Amino acid sequence: MPAPRTLSPPRRSRRWRSAAALAAGLAALHLALLDALNRPPTSGPAAAPATPPLVVRMLVPQPAPAPVEPPPRRVPPRAPGPAPQAAPPPLYAVRLPPPQQLRWQRRRGEAEDELRLDFEHDAAGYRLVLADGAGDGWASRGAVGVHGLEPERLVERRRQREVRAANFRREIGRISFSGGAGELPLQPGAQDRLSWLLQLAGVVAAAPQRFGPGAAVELFVAGARGDAGWRRFEVRGAEPLDLPAGPVAGALRLESLPQRPYEPALEVWLDPARGWLPVRWRSRVAETGAEADHRLAAAGS
Repeated sequence: MPAPRTLSPPRRSRRWRSAAALAAGLAALHLALLDALNRPPTSGPAAAPATPPLVVRMLVPQPAPAPVEPPPRRVPPRAPGPAPQAAPPPLYAVRLPPPQQLRWQRRRGEAEDELRLDFEHDAAGYRLVLADGAGDGWASRGAVGVHGLEPERLVERRRQREVRAANFRREIGRISFSGGAGELPLQPGAQDRLSWLLQLAGVVAAAPQRFGPGAAVELFVAGARGDAGWRRFEVRGAEPLDLPAGPVAGALRLESLPQRPYEPALEVWLDPARGWLPVRWRSRVAETGAEADHRLAAAGS
């Protein structure tokens, strides 16, 4: 019996081999293209950007931004120099009334009494006393200078004795007070609690044409109790008065308002027919309600 014949694999045709080679080449080309697309670009013209994905944004209204203030301007420091000087104290020409005696009717609340004012002056100086029948009141003495009265000592008297005093020490430029009330600088043209009344009359008498409504006289006034300060007497106008000494057609009224607590408001009336002599003055303290009204009862020389 003959042996079986072994089958050999069929031979591939040439056409089949050509198709396999083509498929392998296409696969290699496909891989090469994928590698080129995934590789980052090198030098050369930039590739066109891919189309971005569609993004939808919601517009939310935002508050307006707050205004921004500019930074503060820096001012260069001022070069050091002398401090500004204060205006000099006012000084006035003065025409004093002649020496004389005046009697006053004083009213305080419901009480009334009478005061006598004695005014003497010459080249040696002046003396001024205002007192009631018991001798209680004030006494002022001093010199008479180019600008009127220059007080040296003011004394307050009670029951015939001195209880308080103010000394105008011109040699050292100070005002000292009794009873440990201290000292103050002596201002040019300073007056005391009594002398200001005749000094004010003398200032207006020296130049009455200057003192229409709104004009003013400034005086530094010191009392015997350590109280002192500038007083501004403003002209308020002319007023008729009915006084114990007789009627006055048009007395010039001046007013000084207080600048500190418990300082009295002052009013003064000057009579042009009597050489601008004071014919009435009144003081009022708002905090206590105390008031004293002095009205001319008689005048003589």
